Amino acid sequence: MSVEHKPRGRGRPRDPAKLEAILDAAYDLFLDRGIAATPMDLVAERAGVSKMTVYANFQDKPALLAAVFERTIKTMRLPDLPVGSNLNLSLERLTEFGELTVSLLARREVVRETRLMAEGAAEQPRLAAVFYAAGRGEILKRVAAFLKGLTERGVLAIDDPELAADQLIGAWVGMTELRQSLGVAGPPSSNAIAKRVRYAIDTLLRAWSTGAEPRSADKPHKGARSGRRARGT
Repeated sequence: MSVEHKPRGRGRPRDPAKLEAILDAAYDLFLDRGIAATPMDLVAERAGVSKMTVYANFQDKPALLAAVFERTIKTMRLPDLPVGSNLNLSLERLTEFGELTVSLLARREVVRETRLMAEGAAEQPRLAAVFYAAGRGEILKRVAAFLKGLTERGVLAIDDPELAADQLIGAWVGMTELRQSLGVAGPPSSNAIAKRVRYAIDTLLRAWSTGAEPRSADKPHKGARSGRRARGT
């Protein structure tokens, strides 16, 4: 998503340092006070610039909010999740991906950002959609593609990889974010994250594994749907 900054006429170009100071101040204030309780003049005061400078860069609060979240979205970097040459390697990659995903989603600032985005979703539906697509939507897409790949190679027998991926990610995260949002718990430890992720993956395997090793990617297994569930075990 491209943020549409306020059109400028002739004059001095924007000062990158002041622009970053404005975005930093807005980010901190939005998280601490909420969107509605953060006026533009307070952003200017926190950034150490004039209110005129803020409005020279952003025509209104929605434009500033969009810029803040666009910068956050650009920092989201998820690893690739390719199907490995054997089942153990594939599961190692999925486990690493799951642990990294939960660690990211459980960060205090990410929990607060998500809550803030939900707060402003009604006024900023397009921004909310971009925020989802760049974050959880991308996570879901990668896990679904991974599960589909293992199904096509005959290792799993999943009828709906996207639904299975949705359930797997839900099992990874569990009530972690809700507890943090309510302030009844902090971020989980790395050991707790690893335990949740591995348990969820083991559960998925017990439900969908065919017991076969992955076939070549260019030779999908025709009987991929006739897995353990189809055999009634």
